[in-house]
Amino acid sequence: MRGQAQAMWTSVRNYWREAHSYEKFLYFVGFLLLASSLFHAGLLIVTGGSRKGDVSWRKPILFGESFGLTAVSVAWVMTFLAMQRSVGWLLSLSLGLANAYEVIWVSFQQWRGVPSHFNNATPFDQSLFALAGISIGFTGVVVLVVTVWSFVRLEAPLSFAWAIRVGLALLLLGQVFGIPMIQLGGHTFAPAGNMKVPHALALHGAQVLPLLACLLSLASWSETRRMRIIVAGAAGYCVLVAVGAFQSFSGRAPFDLRLATAFALLIGAILLAGAYLTAVSGVRKMAH
Repeated sequence: MRGQAQAMWTSVRNYWREAHSYEKFLYFVGFLLLASSLFHAGLLIVTGGSRKGDVSWRKPILFGESFGLTAVSVAWVMTFLAMQRSVGWLLSLSLGLANAYEVIWVSFQQWRGVPSHFNNATPFDQSLFALAGISIGFTGVVVLVVTVWSFVRLEAPLSFAWAIRVGLALLLLGQVFGIPMIQLGGHTFAPAGNMKVPHALALHGAQVLPLLACLLSLASWSETRRMRIIVAGAAGYCVLVAVGAFQSFSGRAPFDLRLATAFALLIGAILLAGAYLTAVSGVRKMAH
């Protein structure tokens, strides 16, 4: 496994070395936001604060993690998209600044000890919330452009290409799930359908599936075999998102499952876990 770890680290360094300046900018923003998430996680541990409620260190932690990973993931995807430097900078600046605003806004309001979302207590708070709506719009547009572009001109091996495409489509779906969350205010369809579950699952498809493709690239298998595993993993993950969405829109708690949804959840989990276990097995065989 040591050789495979070294190979993956070498691959990461090569991505950085060969990255365009606009990609490095987006990486930099993403890593800053992830650092912010870790910093606030440390504060939560030290202060012993609440993880629930409208005023909680949990919010800057989750926002820093989600928007940081989104920035890093999109920067990595740009590696495989042939684009003009000006277009790359336009997309990177739009996404990077929009994501940074979302995290800074939530963190700033938390440090003030006031809610970030749906806070119309003062004109200042109302303006910050309105600007957040505009910035998330920029994020959605960039994700949409990159997703469509990935289906048109993506220069990558087949397994990588489809892991990226499905991951980006799920990321876009996660943005769409945010619309009813804003409309609901409390993020919940009565009596217990929590939209945060499918929203979070969909957002992180852009990391879960490409990571699977990266692991498979370390195994000495044919591209056809890698593609079959990607299809299984992607199908499993999509089923998990679908079950989460069905539970939410039905007004049921995430694990308040009927027989059919429980079976679907089990199948999805088996497919995704099986894909990852197979990939890890392939990497281990290379180590011997």
